[in-house]
Amino acid sequence: MDFTYKLTMFGFPDLCTSLEDVYLHLKQLPVARAAYETLDQCYLIDLKTGEKFDVAIDEKGFHVLGLPRP
Repeated sequence: MDFTYKLTMFGFPDLCTSLEDVYLHLKQLPVARAAYETLDQCYLIDLKTGEKFDVAIDEKGFHVLGLPRP
């Protein structure tokens, strides 16, 4: 399997094959967890380019800053 992204949420890494896969993982996490832990440990790395994207929260839940929601 060819992984494109490394999603780290609250210090725990997860490899993802696509942006759709990233958002499936984000939907599984309770938004309330961000109230107890910091979002500083939440980010996405594009394994092809090395670019890092921060994860944020809005009314729809977690999302990746600078990338479109699928």
